[in-house]
Amino acid sequence: MKIAVVGSRGFGRVHLYALNKLKDEGYDLKIYVFSSDKNDAENLAKEFRASGIFTSYDEVLNSDVDVVDLIVSHDAHLDMSVKAMEKKKHVLLEKPIARTVEEANKIIEKAKLSKVKFMVAENYYFDKSIRKAVEMIKELGKLYTIIVRYTTFNQPRTWRKIKASMGGGSLIDGGIHLVDTLLNLGGNYEKICSSNYKSIVDMEGEDTSFSLIKFKNGANGLLMFSWGMNNSPMVPAFEIYGEKGTIYEDPYTRKVEISGKTRYVRRYGDLIYNNSRIELPDSDSIKDELKGFIDSILEEKNVPMPPEIALRDLRAVLDIYDSNCL
Repeated sequence: MKIAVVGSRGFGRVHLYALNKLKDEGYDLKIYVFSSDKNDAENLAKEFRASGIFTSYDEVLNSDVDVVDLIVSHDAHLDMSVKAMEKKKHVLLEKPIARTVEEANKIIEKAKLSKVKFMVAENYYFDKSIRKAVEMIKELGKLYTIIVRYTTFNQPRTWRKIKASMGGGSLIDGGIHLVDTLLNLGGNYEKICSSNYKSIVDMEGEDTSFSLIKFKNGANGLLMFSWGMNNSPMVPAFEIYGEKGTIYEDPYTRKVEISGKTRYVRRYGDLIYNNSRIELPDSDSIKDELKGFIDSILEEKNVPMPPEIALRDLRAVLDIYDSNCL
């Protein structure tokens, strides 16, 4: 299988690293890198054992690659995905699926019409910790409270500073990971009340978002996400409270491999269930999502994360933006 990673110099490096791990595990992959700068492309090819380079997107579209892995600005998602699908390329697209529901639906419909595989790369969906929590949540009986949060300081660069390119601010970018987690735990919601604002970060969109969510199952949710908080304390990324106890994430057991560059392994730590630790095996959620997508092509089966899940996550982000109650 031939895979072109478009957006190789940024987060695409994480994808390239994971693809090489899959090659080492026996997958027959030929990896191609993309950069408009030929020297950069050649250096990336050498670093990641690529089979070739591309310096224009037209070259990618007119090539014989099977998969286009897009790690590009949000405003480019619709156009670049559709063009690849028109060329019968399977498309893996970094989150969010798009900036608007209309854009997202166009991508999903084009994939169906073109009869190609399409999946949004939401690596938190594949995290072993959150999957185990979703599996165990029924043990808590009736749910009352779900808290999901992540606060840090992040100064975005280039297109991430521009609201039109992002489709919003920090929430639609980094925050959509936490939205995915919240909805996987709580299910469908019926009401949202939010406060979105910009504090210290130099960007056009919001850097901080707080939301109260009423779920259809009766539980209440609290979502906190910010790029505007310096020296944030280490706290659980999620906590779940029900009539029969508690499940929460232990932040001190998160696993991130650092070797020159940061490679994401397990974004969430072990689970604490009613004061007892549930240790989880090390796993690479980036590799797992790529493996799942590749297997869906090789085995002609459905992608492991349906595009409708990514659309669900986007709708929630947009509802949070529209429900500013302060």
